Amino acid sequence: MEQIEFPQDFSEFLKLLNAELFDDPNRIVRMGEAPLRIEILTEIDGVNFTECSERAITQTVAGETIPVISLSDLKANKRASGRAKDLDDLENLP
Repeated sequence: MEQIEFPQDFSEFLKLLNAELFDDPNRIVRMGEAPLRIEILTEIDGVNFTECSERAITQTVAGETIPVISLSDLKANKRASGRAKDLDDLENLP
């Protein structure tokens, strides 16, 4: 999967975003350092975007309402990825 790193400054990150960044289905657009990292994945294992989007829940973050993957879809993704870290995460999700 191709990874594209952006500057740490969020305002600079927003200036550099464009639609073409999301054309490749195997891309991660990343900004920041853990634990304050933002990653935008153009495709994830185990779920279909349209169906996942329909089941998304909304959360308010810093006054903005954003869609967030549902717990059931997050679990399906973690299970399908098969990575040790994701399987460990799966064990610790409610």
